Order: sequence, then structure tokens, then C-alpha cells
Amino acid sequence: MVGREKLAFLDGYLFRVMVDMLRSTGTDASGLYEFYKARIEQEGTALSGYDRILFEYVRANFDPAERRVVHAGVGLGTLASALAIGGFNVSGLERDGGRFGAATRIRSALADIWPAAAERYDLIAGVFPTVLLDTPLIAPQSILIFTNCGSNWSDDFTDSIIELFPRFGDVILDARLFGVIRELPEERSALIARIEAKGLTATPIPETSPLNAYYYHMRHRQDRP
Repeated sequence: MVGREKLAFLDGYLFRVMVDMLRSTGTDASGLYEFYKARIEQEGTALSGYDRILFEYVRANFDPAERRVVHAGVGLGTLASALAIGGFNVSGLERDGGRFGAATRIRSALADIWPAAAERYDLIAGVFPTVLLDTPLIAPQSILIFTNCGSNWSDDFTDSIIELFPRFGDVILDARLFGVIRELPEERSALIARIEAKGLTATPIPETSPLNAYYYHMRHRQDRP
């Protein structure tokens, strides 16, 4: 198990790596972009608040000997790094080339201190779900996680992703930032209804709401045959 001291050390270590990346190559060339630049300058941490909550949630609810994590849109891989240190095998997917390069730099830094954890963490370049089709990662043993995915997905693309949810054992996502930004409660409720129509049930992770995040744990309904 990963204690608070080890997680705090990881946070400080990765933060120093991120600061060095920002100072040496700049906001865009580093792949940090404004999102992680703001985290560095405003929060002063590598691990976000939701990184910490999701890390604790996954660790408390799943056995790393039996389950693996697929993080779609891994970003820099701060959550993925923590989960790998926690004993999980993690596959991180990233479609943006600059961000993928930054995630690779973070994983290399992880390997310098925790080589066994880095071996449990692999990065995959490409678009979810295309790069995973016909792979063993789409399986009941996989926990699919989406974090900050507020973009401009079309309804059709969103539906194509939701169609795959029943093939995973569990799905964790932020209803506010899944595909498009949903600020209104009724917008988030409509998304949850679309997902539950696929035979899943959605349980909120209430600790995330003070962060203006609305994470849900989607799992198969017990009444399914």
C-alpha cells in the first residue's frame, strides 16, 4: 500500500520535473500547455485534488492483482503514475503528440526512482477507442477512467464510446467534463441516463463535488442476466 508520505514524495518529485519542463522548453513546446502551467503556478502540485481522490477510491475498491486500469486521455500521467506505484497495471492513452511527449518524460522520471512502477505503466499514442479495438485491454478486468475530457465531442462520437462501456468491468468519469462541458445538473443527468440505458448503474463519488467535479462509478447492474 502507498502511504501518505510516499504519495507526498511522488507529488513533490513530479512537481519538480514539471517545473523543469516548463522552464526549459516553455508552455507549448513542453506539452504542458496552459492546463498544467496553471496547475504549477496556481496549485503548486503535480497531483490534482481529483487525482488524489480517485487514487484513494480505486485503491479502496479494486484489487491490483486482479484488475488493471485504462486511463483514456492520460494527460501528463500524474494519476497513472500514482496508481502504478500503488501496484496497478496502467495503460495511459493520449492523442495529442505534445502531451504524449510530456507524459513520456514524466514516465521516464518515474522510472528513475520507481522502476518497478514504471514497468507496470505503459503509454499508448492514439485516439480512444480506436487504438484499443481488438486488444485485450477492452475486458471485464479493466477499469476505464476518464478525467478531464471536456472537449467538443459530437453526440455520435460520445455514443460510440458509451457503447463500449459494458465491455469494461467498471468505468469512472466526470459527468461535467466527459466529451463536452456540462455545467447544468440536467445536462449531467441526461448523460447519466444515456449510460444507464446501456445496462449500467451510476454511483456518485461525492468527495469530488467540492472540486467542481462530478465523478461517477459506472458498473454493471446486478439484475442483468
